[in-house]
Amino acid sequence: MRLRLALAYDGSAYCGWQLQAGQISQPTIQGAVETALFTLLRQPVRVHGAGRTDSGVHALCQVAHCDVPERDWDWRKRLNCVLPADIRVLAAERAEAAFHARKDAIAKTYIYRFWQESAFVAPELRNYVWQCGPLSVRAIDCGLDAFAGCHDFASFQNAGTDVKSTVREIIDIRLAESQVSEWLPPHLPMLTLSVTGSGFLKQMVRNMAGFIAAIGKRKLDWSDLPQILAKKSRAALPVATAPARGLFLAQVRYGEAGALR
Repeated sequence: MRLRLALAYDGSAYCGWQLQAGQISQPTIQGAVETALFTLLRQPVRVHGAGRTDSGVHALCQVAHCDVPERDWDWRKRLNCVLPADIRVLAAERAEAAFHARKDAIAKTYIYRFWQESAFVAPELRNYVWQCGPLSVRAIDCGLDAFAGCHDFASFQNAGTDVKSTVREIIDIRLAESQVSEWLPPHLPMLTLSVTGSGFLKQMVRNMAGFIAAIGKRKLDWSDLPQILAKKSRAALPVATAPARGLFLAQVRYGEAGALR
């Protein structure tokens, strides 16, 4: 039967989602889930994820599928008993035989967290935020919608993956402020960037986050974006890729037939 999984994980200790060819010793999320399934079934099972999160990137809800023997099991409970503690199965259910976690996805949402307080970062957050320093929310908000719609994002793609097209559609993008804890000393609010798109290029959201941080520090202006996009080259983007630790795959959306119940 085809099993559909909703997974959450802390990517800090992993070299991303995908198994690395010829590098069996490098831990990956896919590898850990496949090992857990082998432990339960004593046979190899290939797991397919909706998104290939990079090394150090986390997930609030990654969707995956695999084909397993028919069992009257509580798959969530059994898998969570053998998975590492930094990977959890949130839901496990039978899927239609034709369901494909990646190919059937119609949109994904990523979030990126900026920690503005230069004086400290709370220890429990250090692996899950980019301590970038103060940013001007007003400067960011005034042009954030420039990313919305269909654009050629070649300038926001890092090398390493061959794709037929670098055109992607950003369906929704927004920035929100939040106070992390009332128990911390007074601090600048954490900023969370949420980006929903039909698909994403390699490290595209992290490059968008780097560009947005440069806007917030007034090192770049939104008027620079059209020229950067037009050059269709990562060399045209004059910022470093934002650290992986601030990025989370938050949601994968499917059409009605493939919606998670």
